[in-house]
Amino acid sequence: MNIIQKIKSKTRMFRRRMSDPKKFVKTDQDSGQVQLELLKMDGCVPSSKVVDIGCGCLHLGVPLMKYLDVGHFAGVDPNAWLREKAMKDPQVRQLVDEKQPKFLSGDDFDASPLNMEFDFVFAHSVLSHAAHWQLGQFLENAAKVLTPTGRVLASIRLAEGNNFGSAGSPDKQDTMDEQWVYPGVSFFKLETIEQVADKHGLKATYYPQYTEFYTKTKPNEFHDWMVFTRKEAS
Repeated sequence: MNIIQKIKSKTRMFRRRMSDPKKFVKTDQDSGQVQLELLKMDGCVPSSKVVDIGCGCLHLGVPLMKYLDVGHFAGVDPNAWLREKAMKDPQVRQLVDEKQPKFLSGDDFDASPLNMEFDFVFAHSVLSHAAHWQLGQFLENAAKVLTPTGRVLASIRLAEGNNFGSAGSPDKQDTMDEQWVYPGVSFFKLETIEQVADKHGLKATYYPQYTEFYTKTKPNEFHDWMVFTRKEAS
């Protein structure tokens, strides 16, 4: 059984009745399993500490909590009702009780009130809806909780587009959105991302191979993937 078949097999085992959250977010259990595999490809191990920015209804949270050691998962999301809905499922509630994650409600991407440092700051389908100014807010707050050798793994939409289904922005420029964009998407030039990252002491690296891997299971989720590391650790 190859990795894609394993993802789909695991997804079938973890399907839950969460109709309300599914109407609110477009990610699903398949996406969560692929996101876990991306984290593992990027070096995540059970002893890693991971914060999921935009954890929503725990589509990544469930498989990631199963994978990580006790107390090593945290989630940040402005919509507490999403995770509360997920935890009404007895098996999810039991998993939460066993793995003792930390959760925080907030819309500024700031996990520092949890008083933890993380090996991975993860965000899927967050920056792809962010206002232009929120990219800096996200990276500033990610840097605050990142270990010296930690990594920020985030999906975004590049204005230049990619070879996996994204045409990019119409003019291949930043869309300069002033507010959160949903259900539409916002776009950033790679140069812009690199400049904003540098301002906050981070190095930005584009990983098209992660999009290639992701689209093998989710063909319509052709987000671009960026990895951010501390400049002194690069």
